[in-house]
Amino acid sequence: MKKIIFVLLGLYLLTSLTGCKGASTEAAAQKASEPATVCVVAIDGTGSYAYLPKAKGTVRKVIQSLPAGSKVYVRWITEDSVSDKYSIVSAVLPEAVSKSKNAFDLKSKKKVKIAAIQDRQIREQISKIVDEVKSPKALRTDIYGGLYAASVRFQSNPSMRPILILLTDMDDNARKSDAYMVNLSMAEVKVMDFQAGPDDVVRRQEWEAYLKAKGAESVSFLTIDEPINFGR
Repeated sequence: MKKIIFVLLGLYLLTSLTGCKGASTEAAAQKASEPATVCVVAIDGTGSYAYLPKAKGTVRKVIQSLPAGSKVYVRWITEDSVSDKYSIVSAVLPEAVSKSKNAFDLKSKKKVKIAAIQDRQIREQISKIVDEVKSPKALRTDIYGGLYAASVRFQSNPSMRPILILLTDMDDNARKSDAYMVNLSMAEVKVMDFQAGPDDVVRRQEWEAYLKAKGAESVSFLTIDEPINFGR
């Protein structure tokens, strides 16, 4: 009888402990079930971009939302966006660690917990670098160079789902549209924190047509207060 009580008590304690940890690992488990992405984030680095603090907050949300095993590149949009000197940070997120079905497999549980901690630390470090970086305050906006830089990274990772996040008013004034062979490789393109203005409808239509002509699978424009949704 005592053995049964001890076994039941052990099961209760184990369930309680794993229940407490479950809340912190639930998001990681969801990310683990999604296919890895190659995500390029391009931030407007011109002096005229008024929403840089908000854009940095958006980048943090993007980083936290990416599936396990994803690659992420964060870059500036400047007068020469294709240049690697305007790379802010790039990283590979840890691969997902499968959770054991055996409730008593403590070694497996420890590996999952350590992996979740490492994943969280890497995401936080990426976000910290973005939070602290200062704008280059470029005089011109080379959107096409930013698109080409994304193209190169998508083509280098053909097995990963491509996502392009553009944090800019999409007002190109560098006029280099003929300088680059842009191929967006069926990427999901999101223009986030879009600065809406009197000509925003025309600008959206022109850019949507261009991006789809260059291989984007989908294009969406999100205003400054739009919630983030990465679902297909």
